[in-house]
Amino acid sequence: METLSGTTTFVLHKVAVAGRRAIADRLAERPGLTLWEYAALAELAELGPSAQNALATALGMDTADMVRLMDALIEKRMVQRERDPADRRRYRITLAARGRTALRTAQQSVRDVEKTTLQPLTPAERATLHALVTKIRAHSTQD
Repeated sequence: METLSGTTTFVLHKVAVAGRRAIADRLAERPGLTLWEYAALAELAELGPSAQNALATALGMDTADMVRLMDALIEKRMVQRERDPADRRRYRITLAARGRTALRTAQQSVRDVEKTTLQPLTPAERATLHALVTKIRAHSTQD
């Protein structure tokens, strides 16, 4: 029987957990975001103004949790919630200037953590690793 450290998926999990913890700690320090707040800002930057339920779906988040998350980001003045002009029954979320600034800071923090985490690898090895885990994720049924 293989040891846990000889199981690739277990090792990937351990690296992911450590990386997630490091990113969460760094984001909490600067710019003062949670991982979910960062994810929501990043998704909004990618998608543009979005229906709140579409954003929840994109992040794999329960809609009630999304409401609480958006309330927190609105309180921080990082996003704005307004009625969707195309469908007055739903809300549309837009990234505010403060949210864009926080996102840029957060992205730099994430890059710094990733650089530290992947420091033992050469640039070519980093590119190969990224390509391989991206390929695995594309074929995964769980997201």
